[in-house]
Parts: sequence; structure tokens; C-alpha cells
Amino acid sequence: MKEVDRINRFLRKVDEGASTSVRPFAAGVGYFNSKLPHVYDRNFLLITSDTDRAAVARAAEKLQGGAGLAHRKVVFEREGSGERVAPALGDDGWEHRRLAIMVFRGRPDEAAAREAGEVDRRALLPALDELIRSEPWGGDEEVVRRLPSADMAIARAVEQRCFARLVDGRVVASCRLYSDGEIAQIEDVATLPGHRQRGYARAAVARATREAAPRHGLVFLTAVDGRWVKRWYERLGFEPIGLRYEATRPA
Repeated sequence: MKEVDRINRFLRKVDEGASTSVRPFAAGVGYFNSKLPHVYDRNFLLITSDTDRAAVARAAEKLQGGAGLAHRKVVFEREGSGERVAPALGDDGWEHRRLAIMVFRGRPDEAAAREAGEVDRRALLPALDELIRSEPWGGDEEVVRRLPSADMAIARAVEQRCFARLVDGRVVASCRLYSDGEIAQIEDVATLPGHRQRGYARAAVARATREAAPRHGLVFLTAVDGRWVKRWYERLGFEPIGLRYEATRPA
């Protein structure tokens, strides 16, 4: 099985396990978490077959609108379908982005890894709250309240570990590592404003790859394609192997 197919299967497993309901439809499957209606990543439609803009828009209105959600979000598993349909949704007020699927091919940076350590997920919460409030959508108090607990939905499906770089005992950069025992995903890489460009995120990612690489046949992450972050991950030893597309109409 191709690496992209294995990763897609892993992501489906995570999304299904993190959902309170799963609703198949003609072009794919909808994942919903009624406890986290404001969290887009836990309430979206996965498009798994070739389709068109009109069909996607209708499915989103029927399924996400029917669930009482204010936002609309779709993820395209097939690169070709996403490349064709996601930008076309812009005519209906959607925003789209292209994500590079990147697999770790390098060797963990031992020096950087020693600068970070494993922490309990609760240690990340103060930094996460600050990061959320620094975002343009951080004024939504319901999002601020709910988003820090969204990772617990994922933890029902796969093992979660957290790695962080601390300064004066405070988390300033971190990432999560999700694992099913065979495949590992590095996710939620972030650094607090005021602590960036100091190698802190590099340390957290290096520690995660050092822990994951010997124990998994495949370690991957996704990064917004065409931006500096993709090139940064390439320098850390990640190689792009495919693309996923997302389209969102904000609440």
C-alpha cells in the first residue's frame, strides 16, 4: 500500500474515533462531534471520490447545516479532486488551502531533541490559551473554552504524547505526537509570540521524531503548501509525498 494511502487510512481512523457521529454520503463521509460544534477540525466532510462543486456545496448544506453548524468545512482526500473543486468553491464564499503531506526521511537532531522534553497534556493548556487568543478568531470565547479539550477526542482513537520546550518552567513551544503503533503523526506544532525564531519549535519536533522514528514504520505531518513552514520542515528531514485540499466557509 502506498504511503499516502496508509496515511489517509490513519487519518480516517483518527477522525472516526474522535467523532460522536459519522454520516456516509454519496461522495464521502461526514465526521461530527456534537460536544465541539465550534471546532472545525472535528466537524467536517471528507470527500473521498470524484465530484463537483455543486454536489459538495449541497452535501455541506444538507449535512452540516442539518447538524446546526454555523461553519462549513470539507477536506478532499484525492489530490486531483481537491485541486479542481476546492478553488471553485471560492465563488460561494469559501476559503481554501493546500496541505503538503510530509514523511520523515531524515535522522533526528539529537542536540535539538535534548533541549525539549515530554510533558503532560495539561502543561500545554496555558500556552494553548495564549495562542488561541492571539489568533484573529481568538475573540470567540466558546472556541477559547472548547478548543483546549479537542485533543482529548482524538486521544480516544490513538495514543497521544506531548513534547515541549520550556523557558523558566513555562511551555513556550510544543507539539503533539499521535500514534496507532505503526504510524505516527506530529501535529499542533506551535511557539508562543515573543519566543519565535529561537529554535524552540525545532527542539520540540526533534524530540518527537527521536521518540517516534525507531518505533514506527511511518512518521508524518501536514503543512500548508507554498509557505515557509513547508521549507522549514524539509530542513528538519521531512519529504513531501502528496497533497490534501481543504475548503472552509467560516461561521
